[in-house]
Amino acid sequence: MDFDVSSKKEKRGLLAGMLLGKGRKRQDNFFIQHDDRQRGYLFFKKELLEQITRKPVGVRSWSTAKGNRLWRIDPKLIPLTRIMLKRLYSGNTRQVTRSFLEGLTPQGIAIWFMDCGSRSFKRDKGKIRALEVFLNTGLSPEANEVIVAYFAQVWGIHWGLSRNGSQSRLRLGTKAGKAFFGWLSPFIHPSMQGKINPSYNETATTYGKCF
Repeated sequence: MDFDVSSKKEKRGLLAGMLLGKGRKRQDNFFIQHDDRQRGYLFFKKELLEQITRKPVGVRSWSTAKGNRLWRIDPKLIPLTRIMLKRLYSGNTRQVTRSFLEGLTPQGIAIWFMDCGSRSFKRDKGKIRALEVFLNTGLSPEANEVIVAYFAQVWGIHWGLSRNGSQSRLRLGTKAGKAFFGWLSPFIHPSMQGKINPSYNETATTYGKCF
């Protein structure tokens, strides 16, 4: 796994993936927070952000009242980050547009999926018979339709929408899901292999909620 941050295009793509994933706006900048199970992945993001911003990234951790350990990174604000936050947010509300999505790269999409994706392998007598892949965006059905159109037109990935009342998320079936995993596999962090690898026992469904 080798992430390229040498060009402005790749820097923008990675920042877009982080902002669509676990990134949270705070005043004019953003922060990222994970629990202790994903500490290695968070420190990987820290290294990427230090390459992008060329500045040290602050880290802090604490325990919740229930004894859960949380980790947070706070990158330094740079002009590119400021511009992207203005494009994504209206006040403190995310408004995903096609123009913002156009900044994504495969590396950024991998970050987004590692943050918000989940999968379920259905087995019969030990063999995988079906696969469901989800991208849990935490967005409205209307915003998800913008994302679906973007993936279809730019990357040839045809997500469907799985609805539950007023909520929806993106879904791929077995054939499309396997192709998607093959496309993303060069960019999946070792600690997040459970997201795509059937040899991992966990279902990876509990790691996909971004909100």
